[in-house]
Amino acid sequence: MRVLSFLFTSILILAIVGGGAALLARELLLLAGASSIRSSLSVLHRLSRDNLQYARQCRERGGITTDVATIGALQLRFLNNREYVLEVVCNQFQSDPILIEKYSLPLLVTKNAGSSGIIWGNDRSAVEIEVFGRKQVVGVENEEIENFAAGSVNLGLTPISTCSGYGFQCCQQETESGVGQPFSGVNDCPKTCFSSCQPRPIFLSLNTDPFFDEITRTVTVTPGEPVTFSYVASYEPKEPVTVTMDFGDGQTETFATLTGKASHQYVCPNGGCSYTVKMTARAASGIEAALTPIMQLKVEISR
Repeated sequence: MRVLSFLFTSILILAIVGGGAALLARELLLLAGASSIRSSLSVLHRLSRDNLQYARQCRERGGITTDVATIGALQLRFLNNREYVLEVVCNQFQSDPILIEKYSLPLLVTKNAGSSGIIWGNDRSAVEIEVFGRKQVVGVENEEIENFAAGSVNLGLTPISTCSGYGFQCCQQETESGVGQPFSGVNDCPKTCFSSCQPRPIFLSLNTDPFFDEITRTVTVTPGEPVTFSYVASYEPKEPVTVTMDFGDGQTETFATLTGKASHQYVCPNGGCSYTVKMTARAASGIEAALTPIMQLKVEISR
């Protein structure tokens, strides 16, 4: 009994000590992350008062500059959720800032989505960092470096950056569907930048018998001659997919498999008719395949 009691007490003590150590490590990592950003902001603070070197570079690029006001901006801009750069923006019409230095947050410290960085100045501009659920907001206001309570402050101004710089993802339109509303304020993929991406159903092939012309994607048949269509689709998530084959004459056929075949005969007694065949696919979750050239064919009935 004493042995069991000793073991239980030992395990309990180890659990408490381990939990306390984990919480302490989390706080230290968060402190290190905030300190890293504050240190970088101190560089911008110094440059806001002494930037002749970069003013000279801006003049060489065509800017009219002798001080930070005419330079445009000093900014800390994130490239992804860990890496960031310090930059000089010569003026609002130039899209290639001067790189000062590149940094990375400490291991396990990440920037949360929503802000791409910090613009030095009087207006509030901040980012939120996180370590295992513990958050901290670091930024600038009235040209002072500040720590703000997480969730209690508007992050304010933010540099123009890439989709990943804001903490979002560029979705591949043909193979991925974006979650939520697109974030258009980015400089790389304004139409396909979303908080996350989900796989779409995609079509790998659509064939006919008789064979279609690969250049025009047109199959020509005589009046009354049937056409056999076959397709192969793919979808990574293991959930049901409904595939619809639209023959272009008002008739359709529906499949519940990623491969299928159907024969169709067009009613065009005198010939000279033309039809467009289209494939669609919809997953049970509502995600649809993007329309691509491989999903369409033309059928022409010869005279």
